[in-house]
Amino acid sequence: MNYGIRRNRVDGFGLLELMIAMALGLIVVAGVIVIFLAQRQVYNNSSAQSLIQDSDNAIAAVIMPVVRGVGFMGCGAISNGVITYNASPPTPLTFNTNSAVQGYTGTMPSSLTDNAADDTSKGDWTPSLDKSIYTAGNGGPEKGSDVLVLIGAAPNASPIGVTTPIVGSPITINDPTQLNAINGGGAQMVAVSDCVKSSVFQATGVSGNSVAYSAGPSNTPSYQANAQLIPVQQTMFFVAHGDGGQSALYEGVMTIPSGGTAAGASWTMSPIVPGVLAMKVLYGTGSNGTTTQYVDASAVSNWAQVTSIKLGFLVEGGLGSASIPSSPWSYTLFGKTISVPADSRMRHVFYMTVNTRNSTL
Repeated sequence: MNYGIRRNRVDGFGLLELMIAMALGLIVVAGVIVIFLAQRQVYNNSSAQSLIQDSDNAIAAVIMPVVRGVGFMGCGAISNGVITYNASPPTPLTFNTNSAVQGYTGTMPSSLTDNAADDTSKGDWTPSLDKSIYTAGNGGPEKGSDVLVLIGAAPNASPIGVTTPIVGSPITINDPTQLNAINGGGAQMVAVSDCVKSSVFQATGVSGNSVAYSAGPSNTPSYQANAQLIPVQQTMFFVAHGDGGQSALYEGVMTIPSGGTAAGASWTMSPIVPGVLAMKVLYGTGSNGTTTQYVDASAVSNWAQVTSIKLGFLVEGGLGSASIPSSPWSYTLFGKTISVPADSRMRHVFYMTVNTRNSTL
């Protein structure tokens, strides 16, 4: 018998097979990476679009109530004529009730730099910026940003009933809640109206249902019981240098200092919507509430004839929200072409139009 020795054969990968397997593996990994990067970009774009839409909504939510209430005096409107008791204001613009709207057109550069330094040269606007704006001390608008100034009833305020004839200080009202919420019930601007005439003056303090003042309506002109009183606010919007490396939409509110008077009022400025690179404003003018044309502030001859306002904004997302282009981004805002750096921020133009509903009161 032939007893041979049986040897077990061990099969394995050869060098060629190993190289093929590695190549296929690399192809699969590369495909996964490509899909991942594409999905991440889609996610970034979707997130950026959502955040930009949120910014659009925030802009509308803040500006629309102010524009809609511009000129409202609780019953009448500034367009009916207002007697203002505001001796020696720091600038002509401070609590100015000659018109409900005042605008300033900025000289928009052809190329914008994100988060540029604030511009304090009043001559860069038409008409020239009021002194209270460009010497505010806590920042003014960026070069090129339009400035919109509005005065009327405070946002979300409602008329407060006057319960007795006004024959001097104090005025008796039926509910002090709204006034107590402003400056702790201290110095603030208010308006009283009987739908025929209106007066704007500084309330020096609120105590219970009594509103005290030192200069304001008494017997001339006279206001009877059932007149309406409402808090008044002067508000400004513009684009300026913001935090986090982005320009921002700012709101300025004309504020009477604690324990002070309207003669010492100044703007309190706050960033309200980050990622707003530019703002332009057009003013609809006409008569009897009908808008016949839209022009910028430099072409408005009578601010009392402004019946609606168009606003345009260049809004941007964060870095990485878009692919970097080969050349600078370019956008058109009310016919003005603007280029911005070729970076990875997604941007779009947002427009809104708001009627000044009190222009016909």
